[in-house]
Amino acid sequence: MSEYIAKTRVLEEKEKKDKLQNKLYHTDEIKELMNDIVKDYIEQVALMKDEEISYDRGAWISEFGYDKHNYKNDKHRYEVDVHSCAIIIEQIRRFGRIYYEISHNHHKLEEKNITK
Repeated sequence: MSEYIAKTRVLEEKEKKDKLQNKLYHTDEIKELMNDIVKDYIEQVALMKDEEISYDRGAWISEFGYDKHNYKNDKHRYEVDVHSCAIIIEQIRRFGRIYYEISHNHHKLEEKNITK
């Protein structure tokens, strides 16, 4: 019987700790967001060619991605942002860095001789 009581107390302590962690660090929300990014990565980004992800995603979104007049009510904003995160993560994985546009005339990613 005391074995079950001890396990219950251990579980209660773990639940308290998990609840506190979630409250402080928003771990449930972060896990959900990361799952959405992984899903987008697997379904879309992983199979993209280098040329398809060799651009400044933030600049592209600023220019073309959102309805500038109705940004707050854009129903696809979350999905677009998740896709952007997946692209940026893949840029780091493939090229060792995030692509940033240097000038409006420069759109090509440098060669892969970047050391990680």
